Amino acid sequence: MNKLYYPVLVETGNKFGNMNRFHFDKQRQYNEQERRQMFLEARIKAARVYGFDPYKMFVPTQGKGKTYEVLTQEMIDSVQDGWDLEIPADILMIRFDTPQVVVGYPVADCAVVVAADLKNGITATAHCSGKMVDQMLPKITLESLKEEADSKDEDIFVYVSACIGQNWTYSEYPSWISNHSFWEECKALKEEKGLYKIDLRKAILAQLETSKYKKVFIHPSDTQTDPNFYSNNASSHGNVKKYGRHFAGAFYPK
Repeated sequence: MNKLYYPVLVETGNKFGNMNRFHFDKQRQYNEQERRQMFLEARIKAARVYGFDPYKMFVPTQGKGKTYEVLTQEMIDSVQDGWDLEIPADILMIRFDTPQVVVGYPVADCAVVVAADLKNGITATAHCSGKMVDQMLPKITLESLKEEADSKDEDIFVYVSACIGQNWTYSEYPSWISNHSFWEECKALKEEKGLYKIDLRKAILAQLETSKYKKVFIHPSDTQTDPNFYSNNASSHGNVKKYGRHFAGAFYPK
């Protein structure tokens, strides 16, 4: 029987505190050094539960580089803290032979898509905001994994993190939408009484074609309403407890 390489999924919610260096409070009471320390403490708490290295968390810088990057041991060893390494890519991948090293993204309402080739032991992660979904990033994530690992559909596991639910509403037609035909075809954007409702999860699933893959898990939580998650949308409407970012991603165990 061939060995399968399952990644460990990370979905921190707000259990460990804010999972980036900036969104600790809207008033910006803390200086940079204090924010870095608080963020490190949050990562250490999460690492104890999940079993990863809190100093080995890597996040890509989207929109500034190539489509995808595969995290190498050389890149991992180049920094003491993975958060300090700038990786210009829309999609970040990791292989099974770099265990306890996490790739993913800090999010509040956006989804993180994780696609893992269980046979070849490589996992791709992508931050899928509305804008990036409009640019077809969920679909591109699967295509990139197949390109890099020559993955077969039957060997792929897909995970979509918690994200904002179908009541995400704009008072005007979203300026970041340019792929109008996609939203019309997948019916993930509806106008009701002059308001525009976006179903981000539905749009993502329309691109993933999940029926083709070995295993699929969709996190059911709506970050806007679930008290266990941060939400940029909820905090912008006055719920200060929802201000922050949680981390969603994956790593390979030892």
